[in-house]
Amino acid sequence: MRSSLFQELTCSSSAIWGLVYKFVCICYRSLDRIFDIIYWPVISLMLWGFTSTFVSATSSVAGVMEFFLGGAVLWSLFWRAQTDVGTFILEDFWSRNVYNMFASPITSLELFLAIAIIGFLRCVLSFAFLSLLAWLLYAFNIFHIGGLALGAFTTVLLLFGWVIGIVIAALIFRYGLRIQVLAWSVGFLIQPFSCVFYPLESMPRWVQVIAVTLPTTHVFEGLRHAIATGELAVAPLLTALGLTILLLIASLLYFHYALLQAKRLGLLTRFEMA
Repeated sequence: MRSSLFQELTCSSSAIWGLVYKFVCICYRSLDRIFDIIYWPVISLMLWGFTSTFVSATSSVAGVMEFFLGGAVLWSLFWRAQTDVGTFILEDFWSRNVYNMFASPITSLELFLAIAIIGFLRCVLSFAFLSLLAWLLYAFNIFHIGGLALGAFTTVLLLFGWVIGIVIAALIFRYGLRIQVLAWSVGFLIQPFSCVFYPLESMPRWVQVIAVTLPTTHVFEGLRHAIATGELAVAPLLTALGLTILLLIASLLYFHYALLQAKRLGLLTRFEMA
């Protein structure tokens, strides 16, 4: 097995597309993998859609519908990206295929590029479906936010979702299936601090200290600015992008370290026997 960092950073297109084919087969042969693309995002959209309809009818605050529905649609993009990384890693644990996968000449980079490709496709499907549903049910067009702002901030959300997924995957390799619940729960732990549906200044001071360290906070602050003014908020975008890039590099290094530790301690074979 390849152990050096240089070797782990190499990749083969045939290996990547082979893994993508594997994940595609897992998706279309498993009803729950198809179902989860839309189920939880649709529940969230309907919940915040009804809430925003009520609040906008009883409040004089402008833009309530846009803030709530825009937040619900875009948060589902982050949540989808974050859970897909952990879930597709867990597929090999559940099928007792971890040892076989890493006995083959597959590097960490090839694995995550394959997950990124299939995860991106699933995110696009989920985002498109929710955008259409928001327009049909609530006459809300998310593309009114502005193409440049929407594209830039959704890219950051997608990357940060992968960051969280990579960290969770590293923890699973290091500590096993007993912490697999993190693959679904971490997003919900981050959400209250991410200012998805409310501005940063409305939060207690101690919560703001935590919130400003998260790229998602700056993303949703910037999106609210874009909705209100129609202009791209450059400072929040650069802050969110800078934090995300630093965290992405750190998460990949930690995954490499966790995988080396799992190999050194013989954990990969233990996973096969779990």
